[in-house]
Amino acid sequence: MDYSNVRVYAKHLQPPSVIHQACIGDWTRHRQAPGESNQAQGQAQLDVVFGKGSYLSLYRFMADETGHDSRPTGSFNLVHEQPVFGTIKDMKTLCCVFDSEDESNLGMDMEVDQKGDRPRIGYLPKSSSPTVLVATSDSGVLSFFTFYCEERDKGSAEQGQFYILKEIEIAEPGFDYSQTGARIAIDPTSRIVAVSALQNYIKLVVIRNTRRSNFDPVERIYPVNLKGTILGMDFLTPDTDDLAILAVLFHSKETSKYHIATFHIGLRNRTASPLSIQVGTSQLGSNPLKSVLLLKALPNIPRTMVYIDEEKITLVSVGTPAEPGSSNATKHTYHSSLQLLTIESSESSSDSTAALSLGDVFPLISACTTPPRSPYLASDQTLYLGSDTSELYRVNIHHLTYAMQFELVSGERPVGNVMQVLARHLFTAEPLLDLEQEIVLSTDYLVYSSDYGDGGVLAVREEEDGIELFAITELENSSPILDFCAREPSFPGRDSLYVCSGMRGEGSLKRIRSGISVESSGSSGNQFFAGATGLWSAKESDKDIFDSFLIVSFIQSTRLMRSGNEGSLEDVSESSGLDLAQATVHAGRLRNGMIFQVHRSGVVAVDLVAGVQHVWKSDGGVITSAYLMKDGVLVLGQISTGASSLIVLELIQHEASNGQEFAGTSFVVIASKPLKAEPTTIHCWTQSSGAVDVNGDDVLCCVGTLEPAVLVFEIKAGEIRDVYRESMAQAGLESVAIAHSICLLRGQDGRHKIVVGMRDGSIITYDWIKPRVQQNSSNVGGAMSSPRLYRVGILPIKFAFSNDTSFSNALVLSDKLWQAKFDKELEILPILFDSEVSQACSFQSGDVGQSSKTGFVFIVDHQDIQLVTLEGSSKYSHQTLPLGRTPRRILDIASKKLLLIASVGDGFPFSDSTLQLIDPDRVSHDPELEKQHIVAEFALKQGEAVFSLAEWKIPRPNKSDAVYICIGTGIFSPTGSEVSAAAPKTGRLVVLSVKQSKKVDRRFRKFELDLRWTMAMPAPVFAVSTFLDMKLLISNGPVLKLYALDLEKKTLVENAAHRERWPIVQISTSGTMICTGSRRESMCFYEYQPGAEGERDKLQFLKSAPTQRLVSDCIAISPEFAVGSDMSGGIFGLGYSRDDPGCQLTLMERFSFHLGEVVNRIRLAKIWPADVRSLSGFPLSQRAASDKGSGSVTATATDRIEDAPLLKCQQPSSGQMSSWILLPWTEPENLTLSTQLTQSSSSTKAAHVSSQALIACTLIGSILGFWRLQPQVYLILSSLQSVLQTTYECRPMLGNIHDRFRSLSSPGLHTVDGDLLHQFLRVDHALQVEIVSRVIGVERIVEEWLQQIGIGTQERAFLKLIPKTVPATKVEAEMTGGGTRAGVACTMHQRDHVLCRTTNVVCHIVFYLLSLDWHQQ
Repeated sequence: MDYSNVRVYAKHLQPPSVIHQACIGDWTRHRQAPGESNQAQGQAQLDVVFGKGSYLSLYRFMADETGHDSRPTGSFNLVHEQPVFGTIKDMKTLCCVFDSEDESNLGMDMEVDQKGDRPRIGYLPKSSSPTVLVATSDSGVLSFFTFYCEERDKGSAEQGQFYILKEIEIAEPGFDYSQTGARIAIDPTSRIVAVSALQNYIKLVVIRNTRRSNFDPVERIYPVNLKGTILGMDFLTPDTDDLAILAVLFHSKETSKYHIATFHIGLRNRTASPLSIQVGTSQLGSNPLKSVLLLKALPNIPRTMVYIDEEKITLVSVGTPAEPGSSNATKHTYHSSLQLLTIESSESSSDSTAALSLGDVFPLISACTTPPRSPYLASDQTLYLGSDTSELYRVNIHHLTYAMQFELVSGERPVGNVMQVLARHLFTAEPLLDLEQEIVLSTDYLVYSSDYGDGGVLAVREEEDGIELFAITELENSSPILDFCAREPSFPGRDSLYVCSGMRGEGSLKRIRSGISVESSGSSGNQFFAGATGLWSAKESDKDIFDSFLIVSFIQSTRLMRSGNEGSLEDVSESSGLDLAQATVHAGRLRNGMIFQVHRSGVVAVDLVAGVQHVWKSDGGVITSAYLMKDGVLVLGQISTGASSLIVLELIQHEASNGQEFAGTSFVVIASKPLKAEPTTIHCWTQSSGAVDVNGDDVLCCVGTLEPAVLVFEIKAGEIRDVYRESMAQAGLESVAIAHSICLLRGQDGRHKIVVGMRDGSIITYDWIKPRVQQNSSNVGGAMSSPRLYRVGILPIKFAFSNDTSFSNALVLSDKLWQAKFDKELEILPILFDSEVSQACSFQSGDVGQSSKTGFVFIVDHQDIQLVTLEGSSKYSHQTLPLGRTPRRILDIASKKLLLIASVGDGFPFSDSTLQLIDPDRVSHDPELEKQHIVAEFALKQGEAVFSLAEWKIPRPNKSDAVYICIGTGIFSPTGSEVSAAAPKTGRLVVLSVKQSKKVDRRFRKFELDLRWTMAMPAPVFAVSTFLDMKLLISNGPVLKLYALDLEKKTLVENAAHRERWPIVQISTSGTMICTGSRRESMCFYEYQPGAEGERDKLQFLKSAPTQRLVSDCIAISPEFAVGSDMSGGIFGLGYSRDDPGCQLTLMERFSFHLGEVVNRIRLAKIWPADVRSLSGFPLSQRAASDKGSGSVTATATDRIEDAPLLKCQQPSSGQMSSWILLPWTEPENLTLSTQLTQSSSSTKAAHVSSQALIACTLIGSILGFWRLQPQVYLILSSLQSVLQTTYECRPMLGNIHDRFRSLSSPGLHTVDGDLLHQFLRVDHALQVEIVSRVIGVERIVEEWLQQIGIGTQERAFLKLIPKTVPATKVEAEMTGGGTRAGVACTMHQRDHVLCRTTNVVCHIVFYLLSLDWHQQ
């Protein structure tokens, strides 16, 4: 492959997970209908915005109003995430005060408001919250911004957007310690904003009243100098309205001690005259050898604050300046301190009066917060403290005596630098004695983060006799990610990333997958359901919320189970009246109070109230399939000797006659129709709703047959009419395409999708196209079009429908579980349930907490029944495998299906390193067995750290390869009487083997790690890499060494070596090319040259990088190209060409991109045949057949079909899109396209390879992907990117210039930013067209690209349609009549079709790239 023209697309797959800032406000609930309350359905709601390094994340918190005797509950859900293209330094909330103004200034009459009444620079809509966010970043800009979502966006998966309102330059870009922006503090009355540098400088931003139509809240900026390192800053609560008091904690270099400075700022005439500032400073009385950590104002006690050092909490009160205008005139009074509890004592008691000893270790307080201010001017203060060693303290401070005491000491999880009280709920408790008054107690809801573990939301509730702590929810945090590996099976959607996450006791291995998470009730331990062939649930009444019955079919029997309390099942078969000696074909509720059973010989219906049984028997036929058409009506598929038929059966109550007192009830055949082949499956629906309408007549029935074909009939007025026939004899399918099951899904826009489950484990989907029905016409009709094939399993497909009335999703069962979801587009999503599910049906349990979730009953492993709920779809699901140590390196031992983790403990002065062998299949949710996935351990020397792991396969004649594990270590050792832990001095090469243990375990495999040999090295072994046959490359400090295995002597022999100037930290190879990475010389390329007989081999130095980089990882893509990451937050590609004279001396930079996050590891995903692994399906040729005179509608009858343009276009397969847009990183080897996936179009018969991703993980928990682009596509996207970065709705937040930021670590080169391009899809179509119109020459470039890739006519037509994912404008909705937009080329800009169609093509490209994952095409 040619690597001289590398073009790259980069994007975040997972945003950062570590939280640095948190702000509380009300942005999503502010827009309310008239009379709507802030508290709906007993829930209190507020919004929380997190700063996560380079991302803003908005969450909605809802606390349920529970009684005193109930457990506090609530939810904490993600609403929106948005990149800022920079690094957030600090962020706070500001409550603005607005002057009254003319309503016309806030309406749609302004010219710029043609795009909607949304925020913009200098404008805040009337419907927006008055609370705005104030933030600083590495741009040097002070930014005011808000979150806003339009009414039509509410309820969507990703609501609204953050909008910039005002930007003020206050510093130079970067992270200079003397530039302001490091910290922000805001006066409680939102009249002064203080912005400080790390040292010496503070700027006071005076805030004034402003207008929404002219948002400009900054009156002026007043600089203040302070000599010292600023450690904390907060505004105290004043006792008068015309005063603000700023307290600053700083360390003076001159005195080498800690000080507090207070600034009394007069606010009476703050906008008209110079600020009146009176300063007072005092030296802290703390031990100068102990660090002072935090400063916090006390909102309930005016003029007071606390500071916290390593041992105690000290309260400080501030007096009134004696002499206005003088410095050092303000008196600071230091009150008695509260001794922190030692770690040992906090684990046992809350007694802070115990005597201290010299070796006592105190927790390091990392965060401190207070509840919202009390409405009373002076009242007792609650203070919460959190430590990084898992301690959580609650301290009560008396407002009169300043006495402090511990109220709560708890050890939950380590707390980072973010902890906030979200809300305080007051409630009354009954007095202990009748004479006492009611006791007012409170519940505080706290949100906290951790720097190296999961965060969460806690409820702290006061009780009469103490305080209780409740966990509400967890906040997933993967940081820091020190290493990871990708496991990619050959089946789509089941790929996993295993990341080394967390530190210390929070250290874990996290399995990250894309899909729908499942919460299971666990194994029932009941073997009753072994051999079940069918499963159905039933309610007694259609108004019931919960299911009452479960009907279970076996090979030759049927059982009826009644649902009891807490999910229990009672067998009531014997008294049910069902035919228990028959296997059931279909079952459910026939009508209120009545259940039915369809078996091979007939139908049984049982009235549960009256105990009456109704039976219908087939006359000599066998029923193969059935479906409940509507209440009391069944559609049956029957076969008999030489014939097949479709029967409509209704349970009818006859009129009383001949003096009968009661009318009789019986089954009556109301319609029948002969079929040409045996029916295999049936599904019914109506055109209007997608489900069967109980009172409707226009019922459509879809029947799969053995012909093979899918038939559609209309059942109306006692007749069965032919509507459509689709042949399933698809071109290119190896097996006979027989429909095993059918379901219909309904999209949000009213479109229908017919999903046919095949016996070979595949799914074929069709668009159901409605005809244009003339007025007064009775024709229903329709056509199936645009077939697409999805390979999801090898077992016959079955569907299970949820109780969701939207009918937009269904469970798909094969050998794996999936969900078919039809919103704007059909998605096949993996369900993350690892056990095999043989049967499933919807089942809404009456258990507490389950009623609001989508529930199912699964029969697991063919015998065990489990009640499960779907937790909803998320981008990624995390499964934690706890280790209890800090994982530093990971190795995927693919041959053994195991993982090897190198982890360290908390030993001092040297941590102990241990190798842990992990079996990912042995994950347990039982706390007592939470570490059963660790199947073997191997301890290294004390003070020995693992730097690299490698799997080494040694071929053996007539045997499988021997598998060895090579470990490179460095040994930290004491020097004399002192300990030197700065860098390792020596190292070892350790070789282990993995062998299966002789101990027998019927459930799990047992393994052992066996030491084979070790080699002591004079320097640390930072990197190990296998090389060619039985060779090994290691870095011994700055020396690159080549070892060969001597099989006779069973030892390693050094064959070659080459010394560099700096330690080599990474080695990667491609063929005979060797790439090394160091912390100073970037990357170097070597060529391996085997020596002649009797001579040593050579490592011939080729080229090195022209610039210095601190390389953290590198990977050789080809003999002439490698990719690396550096410690400054960049990723880059270097290469050379043997034929290029410009590359004679140094490596040429092929691409570079600044991430702003430190990447520790990069990995290359496996390359696959794309169409084999596709979850987006690929198009099939359609063979629609119709009988003359049958009245059927074929796909060619476009004059009668709605959305006719869809029939003239074809959505490309994922493999086709990949080949048009992307190039693989590596050369595909031995990839051929199976004949079963051959397309009818000649342009798609070649094998398409998957979209091969380069994956990177960062210290702050991000996962990033990099894909190689076709040069023409890069030209389109880079031109679009240059316009987007200057467009208000798309440009970077918080003031950064996009190109400058992406070039910080090295000049940005040949890379487009997917995070920025994603913003293009968030704007409506009108703005998209406007943006594309500003891209010079884009129409020509797009047309050249379409010609270059040789795209077919049908595929080209599809790319020129408006993608369904693009937000429609109000104008467009009016012009299309508010109907579906599918197939509409563009109705908004009929004067310029070329520009509109070009915009649509660009949208399709960007959307495809947005959908990419590390395992998708």
